[in-house]
Amino acid sequence: MRGIFLLIAVICFSLDCFSQTSDFLVLKKNGRTVKTYMKGSYIEFIHKNGSGIGGTVDRIYKDSVNITWFDVRMAVTYWGTQVADTVSRNRLRFHYHEIAAIPRPARSFEFIRNGDLFMITGLGYAFLHTFNGIIQKTSISSTVVGISLGVAALGFTMHKLRKHYWPIGRKYKLEYINLSPK
Repeated sequence: MRGIFLLIAVICFSLDCFSQTSDFLVLKKNGRTVKTYMKGSYIEFIHKNGSGIGGTVDRIYKDSVNITWFDVRMAVTYWGTQVADTVSRNRLRFHYHEIAAIPRPARSFEFIRNGDLFMITGLGYAFLHTFNGIIQKTSISSTVVGISLGVAALGFTMHKLRKHYWPIGRKYKLEYINLSPK
């Protein structure tokens, strides 16, 4: 009786030993792992032709990434409200060398780092100072308007210089880790 239980236990544990995950991709910055993509994870990247692609990874096998892309659009309900609706589901396949860049995830206080706050406050203060000067029939100070437009120009420069993606190349590398049996 004990032998039958031992045989069933060995068969059950051996079935688990033969299963494995698919291959995976590792994004590295100067040799350090930044992000890992495997089956079931969400991947978003910029293709070599410049189009943005995102979806759930179905499989990574033989240097190819199989992605399920969902076309989600807003649909109108009977009551006039909108709800997200999946229009179609497409399966895409890419070689991992076709990935040109990966978008950076937003960090805390991103609206300050990318210059949006400086642009909004600079343009807003220049408009408010000019509008109040016209309404109250007082003089409009060119230094105040110049400084506020300078702050807006600083924010615009920060926005243009900010990298919104990790380009695959010198600093960032995408490595394919092969786990499939040969």
